[in-house]
Amino acid sequence: MTVPTPTWAPAPSVSPAGTTASAGAAPAAVAVEAGGARTAVASPSTVTVLSASGNLVEKVPVDEPATAVVALPRGGFRALAGRTVLQLTESGVQRWSLPGTGSAIAVPPTGDWTAVALPATGEVIILSPTGTVSRTIATGVRPTALAADDSRIAVVDASESSLTVFDAATGARQEGLRAGDGAVTVTSGGGGRFVVVDARDGELLVFDSGPLILRQRHPVAGTPYGVSYDAQRRTLWVTVTQRNEVAGFDISGGTPREVARHPAVQLPVAVSVDPSSGALAVAGFAEGLVQRIVP
Repeated sequence: MTVPTPTWAPAPSVSPAGTTASAGAAPAAVAVEAGGARTAVASPSTVTVLSASGNLVEKVPVDEPATAVVALPRGGFRALAGRTVLQLTESGVQRWSLPGTGSAIAVPPTGDWTAVALPATGEVIILSPTGTVSRTIATGVRPTALAADDSRIAVVDASESSLTVFDAATGARQEGLRAGDGAVTVTSGGGGRFVVVDARDGELLVFDSGPLILRQRHPVAGTPYGVSYDAQRRTLWVTVTQRNEVAGFDISGGTPREVARHPAVQLPVAVSVDPSSGALAVAGFAEGLVQRIVP
């Protein structure tokens, strides 16, 4: 199956909401710290950290393209660049070597461990807080996207458009289901839920994970892609690449309900939400911009 990619968007017809700052060429992922003090952006040659006002704090060069970045609950970031995980904290930058090339990274709300997807071997490895491999999960699929809650790891195989859930403590496979026809990204949706974005069919797929059941599906016109969940406000944020927008949905009811929509930077491929304030960071692939929207 051909994996959907966000390869086109028109030039924006209106100015992006909030403020924008340069983030390096072709950013692929973005993460914002709790409190909104800093934002990290993963791009082909660097992991760039910006202040809340968009000023450069740090630029870390990488040997392989940086494709994923997450914020840590107690401050700092972890980024994935090929066979390396970078930990960026106030004490400096650490580089952890991986046994293979990674495609995705996830941390639970506690930040006590890190899951990394290795698609070539079909494995998800669990790293300790010091970067050592504490567990290897043979997934039986080709993991391309990950999400984690306190006790589970959700694995998307984009080539098969599937979602499989594993016990984080033991690595045991729980359940797996088909996830539309073009699953690309996944996030924890709170309360044991995981939300998958089906970019080919243009849908949000909300799964309960005990047992794994597709509870909600909702169309989003204009190719949804990047996704992030604000647990405090029970709002799911989704980038809409062909419309240069970011849309918010309340998923607490029986069906997702749109609660907000903002004009975004061109080709918005990723979004991250500050859990304390609800502020958004959006990565614009086409122009190398990161956008900050404060509610």
